[in-house]
Amino acid sequence: MLLRPGNAGSNTFADHLTVLAAAIRQIPLRMRCRLLVRVDGAGASHELITHLLSLSSRRRTVLFTSGWMITEADEQAIRLLPTSAWQPAVDRDGVVQQDKHIAEITHLLSRAAGWPAGLRWIVRRTKPSRRQARNLTAFERATGWRYSIIVTSIPAAGGVPGVPGSHHAQFIDVLHRQHAVVEDGVRAGKSMGLRNLLSKTWVVNCGWVLAANIATDLAAWCRLLGLYDCDDLKDAEPDTLRPVNRTSGVGRLVRRTGCLQRL
Repeated sequence: MLLRPGNAGSNTFADHLTVLAAAIRQIPLRMRCRLLVRVDGAGASHELITHLLSLSSRRRTVLFTSGWMITEADEQAIRLLPTSAWQPAVDRDGVVQQDKHIAEITHLLSRAAGWPAGLRWIVRRTKPSRRQARNLTAFERATGWRYSIIVTSIPAAGGVPGVPGSHHAQFIDVLHRQHAVVEDGVRAGKSMGLRNLLSKTWVVNCGWVLAANIATDLAAWCRLLGLYDCDDLKDAEPDTLRPVNRTSGVGRLVRRTGCLQRL
């Protein structure tokens, strides 16, 4: 977690660089030789992608996937795709999803020339929900599909080293969509105190963010180590792990009515 001023930009490369460096520092040195970085659409900047590409060396492989802001040029590339190029998407368990499709548009994308060599663009189409229908582009309304694009450095030849089939567009799509668990962490942080900051003083708020960070980590480890065999609680969010009054200063977690309570 990084506390920033209220007027901080949403796509600031310096902030992305700071968070990325801090994340990598948390990984033990012996495990940094093979890294996968996943970023949402706010990270699809020339500066960050160029930096991610520069992290690879003879001793370290760094691959990444990132969301992508679709423009009219991207829609033109999608329009050029033949029907046979679309392949059914799969979910995390490998089950085919007939109502969702994946295709690669790297060879059709005019914008690719302005980005570093070796990148690939994967497009996904799904039927829009009622809520999404209000924000569709004219192209999406005409085709009846909602589109999203991923940019990645996973090569078409070989894919992720040691992972058979990882060069396929379907694999990359599933790999990147697992990044959605980050939103779970955002909700957890808000439940742990980040919904509102405590003070107008920067130093006090820094301490508050640190305390919320510790609380979020403890909740995550509690689920991982203590609730891994409880299907209804191993992925529970803090609102389910709700606190109640203390007794004698000793906390004891018990399972009750589908949630954890502190007695």
